[in-house]
Amino acid sequence: MEGNLSTMPLVGLLELLHAERKSGVLHVEGTPPLTLRLQAGEVVGGGILDWEGLEAIASFDIHTDEGRFRFEPGLQSGKVLMPMQTLLGEWARLNDECRRFLLDIDSPSRAFESLSSTGTYGVFYGGRSIRGAAKRWEVPLVIAMERAWTGLRSGELTLIGRYAWYGLRIRHPHARRQPASPDDLSHQMDGQRNLGDLVASGVEPMRLRRYLIEGILSGDLIFPGRGWLLRDLVWEVEYAQRQLA
Repeated sequence: MEGNLSTMPLVGLLELLHAERKSGVLHVEGTPPLTLRLQAGEVVGGGILDWEGLEAIASFDIHTDEGRFRFEPGLQSGKVLMPMQTLLGEWARLNDECRRFLLDIDSPSRAFESLSSTGTYGVFYGGRSIRGAAKRWEVPLVIAMERAWTGLRSGELTLIGRYAWYGLRIRHPHARRQPASPDDLSHQMDGQRNLGDLVASGVEPMRLRRYLIEGILSGDLIFPGRGWLLRDLVWEVEYAQRQLA
């Protein structure tokens, strides 16, 4: 089974697979792409590349009508995340909440700073990303986003020019080759310097974002964490485009 989301919306597609108790893998094209594993019509896993789970699934726009899908039949294993109708409702809620916060915050990778080391926002003292705060608080990402969004609006938090992905060290498979063009950053991704070092050396962040997105989508860049990184980078590009509109 395959088709286009413009003629078969994602929600309708999942309701159909649920009604027919289909088992297999649903691949949804997009930037980022989404993969869902279904067993007997219920979702038992999935996400964006190597970022899996409900948070990853819910970060994909459930309302999109762009892109193609392909369903590959086959038995799957895993625990049902939640009954299909419940999942669809929770997915829509989380997606809508997340997009509300993304009107003011470009992505969960964005770092914030608090002037105080105590209180609700003490976790941001010295600078920390929303993703880092979610881990420290041990709360879902969307809750950490809401807290950071509230702190930003109240003036208790300030944005700083740093992102969680600045700390990643990525070794490009072509790192030792002569760069093909001035836009080719592969020779700088040697696995020794992190992405923040590249920015500090003069690489423009938006250029680096687009390069990483292209490399991850093409399969040239394969490394742990590429799923959440792709999701955040795309959000950051979309945010920048809205600011220019």
